Amino acid sequence: MTDGPLSLTKVIASIGGAVLAASFFLPLVDLHAGGPATADAFGVESMRRHIEGSRELDSVKPLIAPALQQLDMFAAGPSLRNLSRLVGSTKEILDTVAATGMAPAEVTMASTALGATRLALWLVPLVGAFQAVLPLLTRFRGYAGFFGLVARFSFGLLFLTLALVPLLGAPEARPFFGSAVYAALIGGGLMMAAGVAGVTRGNAVLVLAAQAGILAAMVFGLRALVEAGQRAL
Repeated sequence: MTDGPLSLTKVIASIGGAVLAASFFLPLVDLHAGGPATADAFGVESMRRHIEGSRELDSVKPLIAPALQQLDMFAAGPSLRNLSRLVGSTKEILDTVAATGMAPAEVTMASTALGATRLALWLVPLVGAFQAVLPLLTRFRGYAGFFGLVARFSFGLLFLTLALVPLLGAPEARPFFGSAVYAALIGGGLMMAAGVAGVTRGNAVLVLAAQAGILAAMVFGLRALVEAGQRAL
């Protein structure tokens, strides 16, 4: 444990991490404002049809009921946690279908995509918990180093961007967004702010330059994706 001065930026980063981790368990959409149909924005009914369409395989039958249960849980409480469980159940069905050797290549590709999606979803609570707990280990004292500040800024920027995309891209749907979106926005923003404000005289130039480069890469990357999407239409 370091005996350095109390670091306010570590306190802010820890709060941001805790808020980000909490977003994993909060609703993605507001069912009270949008009604049950809002949850189907995630393709709940389509997933239900795909799951039930696998009933003819004996090896899959035992997996149908648990998958449908996870589907209903997500429809009732559309959080990232319930979504990750639903993705896991659906992936298990696809893996079982693929194991028969009679499934098309699309099934294997879909299973791989679901596996990657589930890992990405679990990054939210893992990064948030790590950021919330790590400063506690130093009793909020001392200064974060170059890599700590850059990582804090980078992950904050990532989750803030993921929250901003639906908010800015679909302004008419803002009343239906759940608290998870705003929690990710606040948590990511606090982590970014702590990453910028946590610099010292000794590392300010290097840290800020690295963070500026990451921000520029994110902006130009999103711009390239938007332009590519427009050309494809």
